Amino acid sequence: MNLPDALLLAVLGFITAVWGYKLARLWVSLLSGIALGYVFYQYSSHELQAVLTPLVLFVIGLIVGAMIGFAIFRLAISLVAGFAIAQSLISAGLFVANETVLIVLTIVFAMILYAIVDKLLALVFIIGGAALFFIGLLAVHLPMIIVAILTLLIIVLGIYKNISR
Repeated sequence: MNLPDALLLAVLGFITAVWGYKLARLWVSLLSGIALGYVFYQYSSHELQAVLTPLVLFVIGLIVGAMIGFAIFRLAISLVAGFAIAQSLISAGLFVANETVLIVLTIVFAMILYAIVDKLLALVFIIGGAALFFIGLLAVHLPMIIVAILTLLIIVLGIYKNISR
């Protein structure tokens, strides 16, 4: 890895460790807004398009979709993870395989995960970003002790910025 690539990796690792969770929420909000804006723009009636231009409809959809995406971020992650856990337990034979059990287990696990998803997801971004930072600094050929200390500082900063809020 050449020097510019290594430095870029270190910078991206720093950004991911410190602000990754907040950027993920922003990204989900943006994508939700664009999707709903497109739906408003593409599938609105001709009468509504005559009153409001398609661009105005897109902007309204973008704003509403971004708010929805931001609001359901935790819920969506919790439901997907709750379903995966429930399906895994049913597949392992620990519960009877039927839809009712799957739905109840999914809701129970989603409720548990909903309470802790912020901390877990932030921790994933912190560790992943610190790993990228570590790899990038090692590729610059800094001494291992300096890389380790700087990476530890990035982890502490990431925890402070994301989990201690």
